[in-house]
Amino acid sequence: MNILIVNDDGIGSSNLLPLKKTLEKYGRVYICVPDGERSGNSHSTKKYEVVTENFKKSDKGEDIYVHTGTACDSVKFFLKFVRRDVDMVVSGINQGFNLGADIVYSGTVGAALEANMHKIKSVALSARKNGSHYWAGLSELFEFLFNKLDWHNAMCLNVNFPDGYPPYNYKFVPIAQERNPSSGENDFNFCRNKSFLTISPVSLNMTDFESLRGLSDQYSGSLIKV
Repeated sequence: MNILIVNDDGIGSSNLLPLKKTLEKYGRVYICVPDGERSGNSHSTKKYEVVTENFKKSDKGEDIYVHTGTACDSVKFFLKFVRRDVDMVVSGINQGFNLGADIVYSGTVGAALEANMHKIKSVALSARKNGSHYWAGLSELFEFLFNKLDWHNAMCLNVNFPDGYPPYNYKFVPIAQERNPSSGENDFNFCRNKSFLTISPVSLNMTDFESLRGLSDQYSGSLIKV
């Protein structure tokens, strides 16, 4: 298996090399990240600058690459200049939660979704800024995600670690539709208020199907001048 690690915290992230080591039991692990922090850039890209001059090998170790683009561009650069046969993209571990509406701004989630555009499954990992408790449970999480979980056609899983030490209870939950909800079946409430490790399938499909059904049922035919 070929695994690509990307992030929006850049090559300076202290999480990169420990994450690479943890994943190496599942295959060959590559790193491709920006040369500096690109937090909050969502799914932005510098696609017209995805050129060789802005991409190079890092001096931090084998199979590690840096570039001048965004987190999303990490996937683009790697597939263009290194190899296309990537089986899984792991985005993160982000220094800061990506819960609820915040995923709209997240470069971590944006990069994971970019992988899906190339038909590659992905996992976006986030935790409290400067947190470290999750390292003790990371191997068990990957064992679950890689070897035990039936993804049921999901392409991207947004995972947030709670505060505190493992073992963690985990729950599959939808993304919260409001900021900082104190209750409900959503990622923010279960991760921040109940200390669950939350897993939320997310996708590139932005269609509002409920509204679409209502509009399609009420309006049909050709547009007419009024």
